[in-house]
Amino acid sequence: MVEYTDEVQAGRADLFRLLGDEDRLRLLALCAEEELTVGELAQLLGESQPQVTKKSQPLREAGLLATRRDGTRTLLKTELETDPVLGAAIEEGRSLCSRDGSLSKVPRVVAQREDLSKRLFESAQSELPPAPADASLLAWAPLLAPLLPGRTLAVDIGTGEGALLPLLSPLYERVIAVDRSAARLAQCGARIASWGLPNVRLREGSVEDPAVAEEITSRGGADLVVMARVLVHASRPQDSIASATRLLRAGGHLAVIDYLPHDDESLREQGHVWLGFEPGKLRTWLDAAKLYTLTVQPFHQPFVQPSLQIAVGRKPGDHHGHSH
Repeated sequence: MVEYTDEVQAGRADLFRLLGDEDRLRLLALCAEEELTVGELAQLLGESQPQVTKKSQPLREAGLLATRRDGTRTLLKTELETDPVLGAAIEEGRSLCSRDGSLSKVPRVVAQREDLSKRLFESAQSELPPAPADASLLAWAPLLAPLLPGRTLAVDIGTGEGALLPLLSPLYERVIAVDRSAARLAQCGARIASWGLPNVRLREGSVEDPAVAEEITSRGGADLVVMARVLVHASRPQDSIASATRLLRAGGHLAVIDYLPHDDESLREQGHVWLGFEPGKLRTWLDAAKLYTLTVQPFHQPFVQPSLQIAVGRKPGDHHGHSH
């Protein structure tokens, strides 16, 4: 039989009091389901943001809700401990949220994070963005070929204006450039024609699209998947990394290029859901996708703001049947 000291009993009494409120139980359950902003919680619960902040404060102080800043936004996540009391409280909260319908709305509210980004990318831009890197530098790209373990297929997710395609095209037998914006793909197509890249295929869709996955899998999977400045637009970046991993063949590499944490709120107007990522967070997502992390490094570009970083993971296994 477990004997509790007076101090522990007093602490548990406080915990019981704290968890005796249905609104707090709902907050715990929703934030156990997904890391959510105060605004998203307000939308789910039909309350104002100040109300949500006030109700969540005791849970934060008790260490039951963790907070994370993303620019001016605050996100809340339930600290999942093994305490059976907290486990029971979350289950009760889930039951309450199931009955009031807020639990079933979580995926839809999370997906809305991408709404602005989708609208922006679907609107045709009046003129082409600037050309990619200096052509004299790209001419050296074939020298990198001997360093690459497999050179059959590269996939550029979120290719946009196609800035990476002149680099990838000489190194791989085939390149598939994927973007969910038909307008951007049309621009990219015009550029590919002007650059004379014969082995690039454009594909409308996203990293999560089953049809995209089916095409790439039918080719034996990709040697390289690149996602450059894609995760900042994703409602759940960890899902995008998991989907990209499924496109890789055994021994293939995923390269993620994205921003380090910053405070430039103006990028929200360009459809950025997130203001960068902690390097440790990228490592965690690569680990969760069962990739072996080769590197997570900042780019040393003093004149580029916000700063970028690159994370590279390798899918376990060996390449077979490649031309070297």
